[in-house]
Amino acid sequence: MEKIIYFYPAIQLKMNNLKYIFLTIFIFGGFYTLQSSQKMQKPIGSLSYSDLELAIKNLENKPDEQWKYIHHFIQKAKKENNFEKTRRGYVLATFSTRGNEQITYGDSIVIIAKKINDNNIIGDSYLSLGMSYANNENYPKALDAFIKGYDYIKKNKNPYLIHNAEYQIAQTKSYLGLYREAHVLLTNCVSFFRKHHEKIEDTHYAYYYLYSLISLIETNSHLSNFRINKDLIQEGIEFVKNNPDFKEYYAYFISSEGTDLYYQKKYSASVFKLQEAIRLYSDTWKHLTDKFYIGMSLWKMEKKEEALPYFLLLDHEYNETQKLDPKFRPAFEMLIRYYSERNDSHKQLEYIDKLITLDKAYEKDYKYLNSTLNKEYDTKKLYEEKEILKDKIMWERFIYFSLIGLFLTLMLVLLFLRRKYFIKKQYLPLYNKDFTENQNEKPIFRNEITESANDDSIINDHLGINPLIVENVLKILSDFEKEKQFLKKNISLAAMAKLCGTNTVYLSKIINFYKKKSFNEYLNELRLDHIVSQWKNKPKTRYISIQKTAENAGYNTTQTFTKNFQEKYHIPPTYFLNRLNNEG
Repeated sequence: MEKIIYFYPAIQLKMNNLKYIFLTIFIFGGFYTLQSSQKMQKPIGSLSYSDLELAIKNLENKPDEQWKYIHHFIQKAKKENNFEKTRRGYVLATFSTRGNEQITYGDSIVIIAKKINDNNIIGDSYLSLGMSYANNENYPKALDAFIKGYDYIKKNKNPYLIHNAEYQIAQTKSYLGLYREAHVLLTNCVSFFRKHHEKIEDTHYAYYYLYSLISLIETNSHLSNFRINKDLIQEGIEFVKNNPDFKEYYAYFISSEGTDLYYQKKYSASVFKLQEAIRLYSDTWKHLTDKFYIGMSLWKMEKKEEALPYFLLLDHEYNETQKLDPKFRPAFEMLIRYYSERNDSHKQLEYIDKLITLDKAYEKDYKYLNSTLNKEYDTKKLYEEKEILKDKIMWERFIYFSLIGLFLTLMLVLLFLRRKYFIKKQYLPLYNKDFTENQNEKPIFRNEITESANDDSIINDHLGINPLIVENVLKILSDFEKEKQFLKKNISLAAMAKLCGTNTVYLSKIINFYKKKSFNEYLNELRLDHIVSQWKNKPKTRYISIQKTAENAGYNTTQTFTKNFQEKYHIPPTYFLNRLNNEG
């Protein structure tokens, strides 16, 4: 039976600082020394299992193409009724899928392993299923699968497999907040892999040693075993210094120092160490755990503005994934406090809602962990503050819109008063002046017209029109005014010239000379004077609409009347009427 070697080191540590990293390392046997390019050139149907695995390994960055080879691997094994290869294909599939699909393949691994009926394979298959659950953050079910796998593995008493299973169980217990139980298992793992970290066939157990050591250090931090950690951290630093192939892990031990300093309330030193670790990391992980502890340290040092960006990084992570490691919960409590101190009710309510949502998830999936979390804001308090904030925000909105309404009302009142003052200041003197001047204008009497008409020098100089024609026109105009014929509509210069028995040129000249106006101005002034006289002497006419008044005076439109009135008296007719009514 071909030996299947998988390495599942799962670390809660700094390698992604947010959740487990179930670091999966493919360790391929000596047959992978063949040139991959030669294998990839073959038709997929002609590839052996080892060729297919090599192709799958080389296509890690091309998941769609990689899946074609995984799918062919599984179909080939099923067609040949090869249980071991079918199981291997399902294992490969769990590394290329996520969500329910990954868990389905994990279940299939266990089902096919039971047909093979080998305790180590069944145990290893349960570990694969546990990894599938853990990758999807279902840690209670992951723990259950790991324990079942452990029960099978320990039957054959292979110490390497047993301690690997113990490591998986310890990691999950640690994540769930069962630090003391995890501590016992991790201490046992470190003791074993400290002595047995050599490379056996395709598996390098130095990885198990380092991951177990780092996990034990982190568990000790939660249990305040700082003195023990000091020796363990030094042990790890010396190991990576003496083994250059693992030098990238040096930064993780520096990070562990920074975490311990935080729990010892040495916040300034903690920030220094954690920032040093971030500078030293050579991987691409976000290292949110380090940033969380930097933020918390700065907060404890009352450097809240400096702490804020670190907490917002975690908020950004939550917004992207809708998930958050329970140990980061205090960051959201600090955000609530931060915005509370700045009276930002909306932001405060936003983070209260997020924390309530997170607590519901913690209570559902991590019942034990939820009860052990150190909470400044428990669920009851969060709901109480939420209701208070909602009332506060509603009141603030009421005040806000009330102030806007009051402001707009005041603005309208001020605009009205300003307009009234402006009209009064601008138009009243003009009203008094123009109205008085117009009322004091004397009509042109016939004898004055006759005298003017008899002045031959003026006529000859200015008109060049037969004096008899002028006299006749002026007489007709006088009758036109007395009989109020100007109130008729559609009076034109041509029609008026015909009435006067002359032409339009002569009529225009006569009106311009004697009335000092053009024909249109002359006609418009007669109409306006008539309207004003009516309003002045017959108060009842003031209640006739402007439209009807304009129509009665011979205007074709109200707009023409209003425009002409304002041009003559410099005030609107409505204001003029108001003044008349107020005066008497």
